[in-house]
Amino acid sequence: MIGRILNLLVNDEKREGVKVVASIFISALLDFVGLASLLPVLYFLLEGGGNREAALYFALLAVGVVIFKSALSTYFSRFQSRYLLGLYRRLSFTLYSNYYNNGLLFIREKGYSTLGHSVNFMCYTFSERILSPLMRMAGDILLILLVTVALLFYDWRTIAVLYLCFIPFMLVYVTFVRKKVKIYGQQEFQARRQQAKTVADTFRGYAELEINDAFPRLQESFLNGVDQVSSNRIKMQTLNMFPKFLSELAIIVGMVVMVLLGGDNARILVGVFAVCAFRLLPAFRGLLSGFTQLQNALPALDTIEEGVVSRNAHFVQGNDVSLYNSLEISGVKFSYGDKVLDFGTHRIEKGEYVGFCGYSGVGKTTLFNLILGFLQPQEGAVLVDGEPLTERNRKGWLKHIGYVPQEVFIFNGSLAENVALGYKDIDGDKVMQVLQMVSLGSWVSGLENGIFSSLGEGGGKLSGGQKQRIGIARALYKGASLLLLDEATSSLDNNTEREINEMLLGLKEEIPGLTILSIAHRESTLAYCNRIINLEVNV
Repeated sequence: MIGRILNLLVNDEKREGVKVVASIFISALLDFVGLASLLPVLYFLLEGGGNREAALYFALLAVGVVIFKSALSTYFSRFQSRYLLGLYRRLSFTLYSNYYNNGLLFIREKGYSTLGHSVNFMCYTFSERILSPLMRMAGDILLILLVTVALLFYDWRTIAVLYLCFIPFMLVYVTFVRKKVKIYGQQEFQARRQQAKTVADTFRGYAELEINDAFPRLQESFLNGVDQVSSNRIKMQTLNMFPKFLSELAIIVGMVVMVLLGGDNARILVGVFAVCAFRLLPAFRGLLSGFTQLQNALPALDTIEEGVVSRNAHFVQGNDVSLYNSLEISGVKFSYGDKVLDFGTHRIEKGEYVGFCGYSGVGKTTLFNLILGFLQPQEGAVLVDGEPLTERNRKGWLKHIGYVPQEVFIFNGSLAENVALGYKDIDGDKVMQVLQMVSLGSWVSGLENGIFSSLGEGGGKLSGGQKQRIGIARALYKGASLLLLDEATSSLDNNTEREINEMLLGLKEEIPGLTILSIAHRESTLAYCNRIINLEVNV
């Protein structure tokens, strides 16, 4: 496990990790000094003839040591926490970026809720339930070793009894609990992941669920998941009680043994044993509890390892590609399982308004994803002025494209932020200009805060036509020369559809060279196109 964790760290984190290890060692040493400061007090009270003055002096000294130790340990604890949270931040950001850069097929295959769960919950679990227990266990082991060495010099019988009492109970715990802990951990992670998916599906599909009265079924699924999580949590808490019970039992047995073996020195030996044992009790218990946490959280390590190494060609930046003359679909084929889509060869000249039609499932949206570079052809190529579109030049190509799907992406921000999507510095005048171009000027003027008005989550305050116009305004703001409309008007009423189509024709006259590709089922939408490509014959 240590080797797997080290492979996840970058060089700076490894160097900082050395300081963390040093802080753990110093903290353990301070704990040992704090424990040792109590032994003179014990000696003067039990063996030194009841010298109360000396006992009081050493007691005051012990108080000072404990205060100093606690202050320094608090500082080290904060330093270690910052390190752990820094790792959480970096790994979470890495998974977030890698998942995005793995592309459209990967995201659809894994599912939005699963990826979100991994980015947030799994990375935090790795930091707080794997690394944090490991650090605590390392400190506990160091403290145990220091006390062991000290007791060997003082009286070997004390440490022998201590280990003979503790080790059998630890072996019983590890032998009988280990497999169950791992199983419960895996079950809990799966249940939590399913819970996240159920909640996401519920809110995303509210309308259909309500119409079909399907919410009770999801409620049942949700409660089953909660019951699974609760059941596993109760089992885990029960198992976590065993270390406390076993360690306390070991101390009692050890004290009985020390009374029998101590002879004339029984009082002092039992006293030393008691002080050391009750200080080591949390350490031994921490080892067992930490072991339980590690077994429970191992799925997080598997997920992060898989996510961190899942880098691909999307990180490569290539040449800028722009449409100056023509876009050609040259013998392009793409397959989903056994189904092969053959798109043939088509040439689209700059400035054309081309419609694509065909029955559902013929691959119209897939063709757009190929043109966007989200998918790569198994055969043939998408050519931009004769240059093949690849992973290397995809980013440069997308700079010149505007994409308007049936459901335009609207996030919970202002109108200006949604139009200038991806821009840090927003030009308010330019936003207003493109909104005027898509016939939203009068609507914006009626808003209380104008272009800075909030649109609500998912554009809940907008009509379908307004969403489509904002999607087109977004393309105009970035200066797109190629506009892809993927069933953009299919969910609109006839009047709104006609208004948007007429607005698009106006944009073509206003913006020289603007090329528009449109997927549509309605003949009324295709009637505005210069020509229509029927994909049915190419399947």
